[in-house]
Amino acid sequence: MLVIVAKTIVSLICVGLVSILLAYRTVIEQWIARQNERLLLGGVWVATRIIPFVGIFIVIGFTPFSDLDGFYNQAREAVQLKMVYRDFYCMYSPFFPYVNALALWFWMDKKAIILIMILIEGGALWATNRYFQSLLPSAERIYKSLIYLLLPGSLVFCVFGGQEDEWMWFLLIGAYLIWQRTKRVEWFGVGLVIGFMFTKAVFILVGPALLFLVPKPFRWISAAIVAGIVCLGALYYFTEFLWLDQPLHEAATLRAPNWLSVLNPLTFNVLHAGAKGWNWLGLLTTVGLGTTLAYRLRQLDFVRAFSAVFVVVYGTMMVVQQSAYSSYIFIFLLPLTFVWIDFQNRREVLIFLIFNVLAVVHPSVWWRLKSPYYRSPAAIFTQPIYVLDYALQIGVVICTLYFLQMVWKKSLLLTKQR
Repeated sequence: MLVIVAKTIVSLICVGLVSILLAYRTVIEQWIARQNERLLLGGVWVATRIIPFVGIFIVIGFTPFSDLDGFYNQAREAVQLKMVYRDFYCMYSPFFPYVNALALWFWMDKKAIILIMILIEGGALWATNRYFQSLLPSAERIYKSLIYLLLPGSLVFCVFGGQEDEWMWFLLIGAYLIWQRTKRVEWFGVGLVIGFMFTKAVFILVGPALLFLVPKPFRWISAAIVAGIVCLGALYYFTEFLWLDQPLHEAATLRAPNWLSVLNPLTFNVLHAGAKGWNWLGLLTTVGLGTTLAYRLRQLDFVRAFSAVFVVVYGTMMVVQQSAYSSYIFIFLLPLTFVWIDFQNRREVLIFLIFNVLAVVHPSVWWRLKSPYYRSPAAIFTQPIYVLDYALQIGVVICTLYFLQMVWKKSLLLTKQR
């Protein structure tokens, strides 16, 4: 319960700080315009990531928790140069535990993995600024970077939870930046394969949508196929089909909140939560909506179109996949913050901040209740804390759906304004 209270307090402090940024936006952006962009961005990142890390984990000595236990155990095996999947279980892509293992070479502690996550998130923030350079002026990008760094969803999931979800956005736009720098779209295809090898299976959900957004599909797909054959050949040689079986186990795990966890008790378990059919339906819905939006945005510039498609793909996954839970907000929080939230619209901002707080608090409530899954309305009312849990689930799902439809409408409106 202490962790839940602590996360709630931290979230409310973050909301207060973001509110100050919003109240004094004009003054702050004018001040930002007079500063060195790189020094300011680096300084704010240190103040909101490195200093809290030192204070929480070094000075106070707080012990990290959540997914870090799994990350740490896998990284310890990787440090010993054991083979992923064959010698130890891993639900992520093959290179993931070895990246975390780099930190353990210097510091054999779970806290070292959080530091790795903080550094990679810093890279993702830098790449996001580069990605939106043609779309947003410098002062606005730095201003939105400040907001992002102070959001409960980014601060808590990164610094407290050591979550890796923003890696997918980082690697995808990193592949785009390399493509733009080299003027060779083949590198984009290679970058997609590399991204898949470093993150997790759901990385490929955005793939079909890219067919409508990235020009010269034969060239970049051919490069991706060649790189993919090499990587998959190596995986099969060392692990046979274990590389496929272990990550797929994640899809069979019931989590919350998502549409099924919310509706299942209301239908007295008629929906049969946990059935494999829901996994396939969720997969088809996620890919289908993302691909449909990409087709409709195919004439829009890639920077805006892809950011919209990315939010829709992984926002949809967050509510339709029965193994999804609220920390997935961290996957699409960067593009949502930079482009699609109108920070002059009080309603959007209020719902956005509520979304962040709910997404941060719910996982701690749910895990500490031993991952309850309700199969009837009566089960929800057996304890007051279950009512709170279910209310948080409803709130997260509603907020996710709100921003999905918002991004969908705003992005299509841009195509009409061309």
